[in-house]
Amino acid sequence: MNMYFMSPGVGTDAGGWYIGRDGKIHRVPGWNPEAMVDLTRAVSVIREVAQFKQAGLADAVLKAGVLEFAFKEVEAHVKAGGILVVR
Repeated sequence: MNMYFMSPGVGTDAGGWYIGRDGKIHRVPGWNPEAMVDLTRAVSVIREVAQFKQAGLADAVLKAGVLEFAFKEVEAHVKAGGILVVR
């Protein structure tokens, strides 16, 4: 299992590695710092829009592409079974 931590202002394009259950070393490619900031902002928007009480407003914001963008970025960088922690 891989854990990824994201927080505003924290990001690196340096890759890393982990030792898998198979006992082998696996490379984790770097994540573009600007993309990390954008994803963190998108998650913040999703978190805030969930608080709207006006009917349809949250759906309109999410359908504008913020949810699709967030899923696309997560799928591109978080491997299956990984955990993403966004602060």
